[in-house]
Amino acid sequence: MSLWGWVKDVGRSCGFTPQSQTTPMWVRAQPDLFPNEVPGMSEELLQKVGSFGGSLEEKIEEVVDVFRSSARHLESLQQVLRRRALEKRQKDCKELPPAVEEVISEGTYLESFLEAFDGQSFLLHSEEIVPSHEYRLALEVNSGGAYWKSIPVQEGDAVRHNVETVTASSPAEGSVNIISQFGAAQRGAVFVWRWQHVLDAGPYNLPDWLEKALTLEGNDPLRKLQTELEALKRWELQVERETCKYLKKNNEIKDVYIREVLRLWPSETDHQGTETCKKCAWVEGLDANLF
Repeated sequence: MSLWGWVKDVGRSCGFTPQSQTTPMWVRAQPDLFPNEVPGMSEELLQKVGSFGGSLEEKIEEVVDVFRSSARHLESLQQVLRRRALEKRQKDCKELPPAVEEVISEGTYLESFLEAFDGQSFLLHSEEIVPSHEYRLALEVNSGGAYWKSIPVQEGDAVRHNVETVTASSPAEGSVNIISQFGAAQRGAVFVWRWQHVLDAGPYNLPDWLEKALTLEGNDPLRKLQTELEALKRWELQVERETCKYLKKNNEIKDVYIREVLRLWPSETDHQGTETCKKCAWVEGLDANLF
């Protein structure tokens, strides 16, 4: 018998029972081993747009298509989301006024509803479907302001009006509220989809170009990416212009034959009056002694 076994036996004889030592059945999770999922982007898409090489323009367009599809998917679930919002508020004992719940549920309103809740907004759903950007659904109410005060309403109070829906694809995309979107004289109740930049979300492991674009000022990620795409196209056009000018001048290419080919390379003028080199052309007039 070992010394440790003899000590344990003596302890048992004196009434001491050693505590059984169990091996922990869990391990502490390490954040580095389980990185945060990126909202709205699959792992495959992240790898594709973050890889070296390829067309940056095509990468931006693909990301825009994915983000827009996610937004359209949420918009298609509007009725379901409205019902869930009411159920959740009831469960959390945060019910809205009965008149507001009726409008959200039925999708119609009376004229008296506009006066009672003028200028108010009721958030129904919010979901981060783009990194650091939430897509939100709200009911917004506006009585029309001073313009409608002087106009008598011809329809009776019993007439119910449909609540229209405004999405972020409208011409006034990203406006703060219905007044800024349609003007102060706009009158009605509207379901509005809007983007919201969430500054404290993340951080996410994104390609540098995408992270830079999404951190631009504003709430609409699609507009931000479109701005980045337009800047890229302007840069490409500028490079084409400078390339054509450089080829026509005396450059530093040491190979006489190559230099002469580039000097005589034909160019064309686009619809903006910019001279650009043809992508494919026959080069004529080369000196035979260069061969």
